[in-house]
Amino acid sequence: MAFTKSNPNVGNSFKTLKSDVQKTAKGSVSVGIGLKLIELLLRQKLFGTGLKGKPNTPLIVSYAVTRACNLRCLHCHVSARDAMANELNLKEAMQAIDEMALLGIEALIFSGGEPLLRKEFILALAEYCVDAGIIPAMLTNGVLINHKVAWELKDAGIMAVGIPLDSVIPESHDKLRNAAGTFEKAVKAVEACFDVDLEVVITTMALKDTFNDLPKRIDFIAKLGVDQVAVYDLVPVGRGKDVMDQAMNQTQRESLIRYLQQTQEDNEMVFTMSGGLPLYPEIASEMHKLNGTKPKDLLLKQFWINAPVGCHAGVLYFSLRPNGDVYPCTFLPVKVGNIREQSLTSIWRNSKVLNELRDRSLLKGKCGECEYIETCGGCRGRAYACTGDYLETDPVCLRDLLLKESVLPSKIKRFGWCVG
Repeated sequence: MAFTKSNPNVGNSFKTLKSDVQKTAKGSVSVGIGLKLIELLLRQKLFGTGLKGKPNTPLIVSYAVTRACNLRCLHCHVSARDAMANELNLKEAMQAIDEMALLGIEALIFSGGEPLLRKEFILALAEYCVDAGIIPAMLTNGVLINHKVAWELKDAGIMAVGIPLDSVIPESHDKLRNAAGTFEKAVKAVEACFDVDLEVVITTMALKDTFNDLPKRIDFIAKLGVDQVAVYDLVPVGRGKDVMDQAMNQTQRESLIRYLQQTQEDNEMVFTMSGGLPLYPEIASEMHKLNGTKPKDLLLKQFWINAPVGCHAGVLYFSLRPNGDVYPCTFLPVKVGNIREQSLTSIWRNSKVLNELRDRSLLKGKCGECEYIETCGGCRGRAYACTGDYLETDPVCLRDLLLKESVLPSKIKRFGWCVG
């Protein structure tokens, strides 16, 4: 890679590059991971982009290691409760990671259920990911994380953990999580991770009834020392179907996007939006340009994917289920194969469903007629949940906001990961 003196940011970027890499990769034993993190930081600091998307090549996978869970969250998109009888064993999971590496996957997000109910399994797979050159991270409800567990995760190579805080009011968080005391345990989990220098991303649900406490929630999260937040919009799958009346309305969604972008400027926090709103990074970036600012360089920003595809289900992302089933997305529960019956490569390349999702000319209704068809495509998971057809129109549309903020189709170059 050649650099010229005409770029004024190069010098400043290299001054902080070494310390940033050391902080992000502390504890990593893999040269491959180290080089990958250096590449990410270079791309982010010099060019303002994160992971580079390649056509029809999976970049990120979410792997639900178990359906078992110690909570019964009201909105759970997988209706987690008990373990499946035929969940993948360690050998099978490692073989899957080998295939992921061959496919070019950059990051693997462990989820569930509650992944820490298979803690030794997670620790072994995290180490295996590091050796394979894949960045491992984890989504958890935080209940089982103490200082010892946080250190074990850090030592195994987990680069970041996502921990939920769904309200600044403990009782409201506990109500959504359907168990008393979960707010306090989540806060303690965040503190335990910080004690061992393990990156934390707060995940938080944006719902109609708790919408007004979001500013206080973000302030509380910032005071905890967390500067990276993934905000989830409700997609009506799993138990989420039973609380769909709590989904934000369109006015709230647009207001939230504007608020998050302003907060990125005022507090130097970085956000992404999951649950079918992957274009937040591009919308926010255009708003930053108008104000002569830019988002802070943080790990979460490095996972703003540099590819103009919007909904990435089956395009740059898939979900591996506990029993080896493969879905296009965790919010699009359509089986496209099983790794016990086919190779991941065969599923990825030959699945009829995945190939249909990659062909935006097949989209129907308003999504099929929209000028943002290639760079947005709507949320295929929400379309399926609401209509039974993953090619139908997504009832949630940000077209008016995109036009209002002058985010034209030709300007869209990135999206935010949408995993659960």
